[in-house]
Amino acid sequence: MDSVTELVPALADHRRAMWLREEARLAGGDWSQARAASHATRAAVAAPAVRVTVLLPALTTAAKAATDATYAMRNASDHAALDAARERAISAAEGLGTAAGELLSTA
Repeated sequence: MDSVTELVPALADHRRAMWLREEARLAGGDWSQARAASHATRAAVAAPAVRVTVLLPALTTAAKAATDATYAMRNASDHAALDAARERAISAAEGLGTAAGELLSTA
């Protein structure tokens, strides 16, 4: 379960970085630093995401949904779309946590 406890905060960090990146981009400001930060947080998601799918295949769907929802925050068309994408990403990450809890309760 260490892989899940590494993935969830990595997704939260990337979600936060994507929020800042897209906020800056939508505002028309210089978002180069926010873009660089989002690349770093996205890279930090990769290893725990792979570990979850390899070590806990029952969580693959939930992990992929959480990861994909977070990545989908990119290129939001406006602030409302960014807000909606963020909410979907939070929900998907919560779904991963719920699925992990259910898996543990049956083990």
